Amino acid sequence: MKTMPKLRIGTAAMAALATVIVVALTTSSAQAVGRHRVSAVSQSGTSMPPPVATGTLTINGQFADGSIVRAEGLTWNPGSLPAGDRLLTFEVGYDWSSCASASGGCRVAEDSTSTPFSARSYRVGHTDGGRFLRLTEVATEVVETNATTFAQGPHSTSSSVASSTEVTGYRSGRAPRTEFVNGTPEATTGSTSEYFSVDPPHYAATDGTPTMQYRIDTSSWLAMPTGDVFYTGNLVIGRHRVDVRTANSAGATDISFSWRVVPLPAPLPCVPRPDQACWYPPHLNSLGQPMRWDWQIGLVTPQEKTGASAVDLYDIDGFLTTASEVSTIHQTWTAATLPHPKAVCYLDVAWEEYRPDASPESYGGKFPASTLGKVYFGFPAERWLDFRQLDALKPMLKERINMCAQKGFDAVEIDDIDSFDPPSTTGFHLTPGDAENFLAYTFNLIHADGMTALWKNSPLLSAWGARYTDGAVVEECYVSQQCDASQFVGQGIDGTQCTALSGPTPCGWDDFTTDDTANQPNGKWVGEAEYVQDHYVCKPSAACRAPHRSTFLAYCQAVYAPPSGFSAVLFNVDLNDRVFLPCPDGR
Repeated sequence: MKTMPKLRIGTAAMAALATVIVVALTTSSAQAVGRHRVSAVSQSGTSMPPPVATGTLTINGQFADGSIVRAEGLTWNPGSLPAGDRLLTFEVGYDWSSCASASGGCRVAEDSTSTPFSARSYRVGHTDGGRFLRLTEVATEVVETNATTFAQGPHSTSSSVASSTEVTGYRSGRAPRTEFVNGTPEATTGSTSEYFSVDPPHYAATDGTPTMQYRIDTSSWLAMPTGDVFYTGNLVIGRHRVDVRTANSAGATDISFSWRVVPLPAPLPCVPRPDQACWYPPHLNSLGQPMRWDWQIGLVTPQEKTGASAVDLYDIDGFLTTASEVSTIHQTWTAATLPHPKAVCYLDVAWEEYRPDASPESYGGKFPASTLGKVYFGFPAERWLDFRQLDALKPMLKERINMCAQKGFDAVEIDDIDSFDPPSTTGFHLTPGDAENFLAYTFNLIHADGMTALWKNSPLLSAWGARYTDGAVVEECYVSQQCDASQFVGQGIDGTQCTALSGPTPCGWDDFTTDDTANQPNGKWVGEAEYVQDHYVCKPSAACRAPHRSTFLAYCQAVYAPPSGFSAVLFNVDLNDRVFLPCPDGR
């Protein structure tokens, strides 16, 4: 469960952070409602037992440059839990190091993967030669210790082993080689651009340092860029192929990958359920004002707003909220202008360690281990996903979205849709097209299950997203000065340039509120959140010291009032109902 929203930080700041952040195999803390501290003690006061291993950890394979070695020998199981505790997830991760000796002097192994849960196998790198390999295998169980508050925490156990011999070098006279790493597109994808990554070459030093070249389709051979990552550029619909050649005096080897680019699926309309019509969140309520909402994803149990604080829309956690609670919202709660409020199902499409489907497939979960990337900064219990692996992720998506439908939710908010952030952030070299391929399927699935869909952040793709979704949730666009299309003109992503609102590809959130459709004749709803912890927007009753802070009135005039017309609210960053100050007057 989130305790704060996904705050964005600048590219330069993220690059600086990337130099000091170590991606842990397992989380050091869990995100729990109300900032419950992680503890290895159960609700009954009994210490949580650690995961249990049987067998002896070994590294099997040939310790030679270019060979594959594998973790073997251990079988893990969760410990026996005290009465009242519930196992949420169980996972095993692998960390490979290259060491100066069998007992120390270790560094991250050359071919170390960003997906440690799938790194049971390791291809020995060229710079591992003359060194020892060390493997650490970590098992983690995440246990719920209090169902009322969703207090929970991970408990980990690890085992390590080092190779008994040094890694030998590549055989002299053998042609050098490499392999694709960091994932590849699926055989069929709607993405029209891709990145490809290859390993540093395996070779014998006596044969000379290899050169590496690549080509796309039938184009000329090009020198491999620094970092061994190359970009296809925009591709036409049809069959494509990339080739990589590695060569030195011992000869040359080629590797290739082929796939097909197809059109993205067209946006599908919402299909009403037999017992529930589709509900499209309108930009304006019956009084001609932005429809009021409350965001409570920091709570286990939704809390009703009444009187002057009543709202028409509750955005709440999809897993923790029950069908009975959704029914109560629909049937008995007071709304601002509707007969009763509507409910939005909050879903994170990142991997969250504490969700019931989070265990890798080998332990009964819905997340293939190979799809898991780096830890989401600030959220040690979450990891980015490799959106390219859509077929592998479809079972998870179908189950989560169907869960929202079965509970009776009206709409779904999808979070963490921007895995095309830099690979230093996510662990993957993804493109906006990879995200579009993933999201087109996801949003159409939401509509097929009888619910409408809300876009989340990612303003540079908002013009595309508005075609597939029925509204948006945005964080801190006022403090970042990124609310309207006019603030994005000239910026671009993946070949798309942001235009003014009247242009073909506007970025920003007024592109939603001005998008009049048959189902939303006065535009699509946008909920905008600012946070008191930013110390930028002052509370309505507070003395505000400009120019470094904005008065609440100025905030509402800029964001809530026309032409933007967002349902703007000042929240506590924990989204736990402790601060709720909606425009226009904070009541």
